[in-house]
Amino acid sequence: MPFVSHRRGIVSILISAVCLLSGLGLGAQVEPPARSASTQGAAAHPHFLRSFDVSHFQKGNVHTHTTLSDGGSSPEQTIAWYRSHGYQFLALTDHNIQSNPARYASLQEPGFVLISGEEITMTGNGRQVHVNALCTHTRIPGGAFGSAAAALSTAISQVRAQGGVAIVNHPNFDWGLSAADVTDARDAALLEIASGHPYVHSAGDATHPSHESLWDIALSSGADFMGVGVDDEHHIDVSSDPPATPGRAWIATFGELTDPAPICAALALGDLYASTGIDLQRVSVRDQRYEVEPVPAQAQAQAIVVFIGAGGRELARLEAGDGPAVYRARGDEGYVRARVELPDGRRAWTPAVRVSN
Repeated sequence: MPFVSHRRGIVSILISAVCLLSGLGLGAQVEPPARSASTQGAAAHPHFLRSFDVSHFQKGNVHTHTTLSDGGSSPEQTIAWYRSHGYQFLALTDHNIQSNPARYASLQEPGFVLISGEEITMTGNGRQVHVNALCTHTRIPGGAFGSAAAALSTAISQVRAQGGVAIVNHPNFDWGLSAADVTDARDAALLEIASGHPYVHSAGDATHPSHESLWDIALSSGADFMGVGVDDEHHIDVSSDPPATPGRAWIATFGELTDPAPICAALALGDLYASTGIDLQRVSVRDQRYEVEPVPAQAQAQAIVVFIGAGGRELARLEAGDGPAVYRARGDEGYVRARVELPDGRRAWTPAVRVSN
């Protein structure tokens, strides 16, 4: 089934920002030589239900803690670190404390901005349930709920009521969320699939799916999430315990502008890729083609582009090289997304796009 996206409602609130996106330089590009997955036996007219062609990205982190809650560095120190390390935007998301970017106006500059955020911190039947609220206007309280589903539903609905963007945070923290809980939280725009925090079990275990697998389970059930990478930063100092230090995972939104409104619009639409250390040069989806191109240095470092369909099924595994890796839709995939892999364990993930005949 095609995405029936509540995000369009969110973005209508940001319509002026969306209009700005028309100037982001996302037009079609001349195609370089490409390696393509075989499409023998393809359906007659399969096509992707969404199109984009992006070669400009804005790097950001949307899960960050400071001394205002359980972080070890001040807001000013934390902002300074991200600003000086090549990020274009940042959200401070302290527990049940909404950050107001205006408080830190002197620390922002052209090319680096803050967006509002907080981590809504709850329990569901005694287990930890956390939702990040981005691009909201006022604080949203946490609390104790009878179930994880009730906690998620309450938080996400309040984020949406403010025209904000909700992230379902680290489902495996405290093993708090089941696959059904994550799938039922489909009114959120984003789902954490990679975290720099060492205690949230992103990889799962013998009895719990990884965060990436939970993403596929939700997508296969019709949910409309984009997976995100986050630092969940708590300490700038690398000797800190826990060692939840910055620079481990991030997102890169589509486009060139760094004003908060278009960044929030991109987050609401899932127009981004997530990474734990891989930079992409271009991501393009149009008609029957899904193209992913890492930056040359990482392509030459034996990067592999894995195209994945419904149920987490591997559709193709292509070596990166000169030009993009290309997957051509057959019509039976349900959706297609890509994971870029390097031998040293670094990864990047691109949006899941539905396929139709």
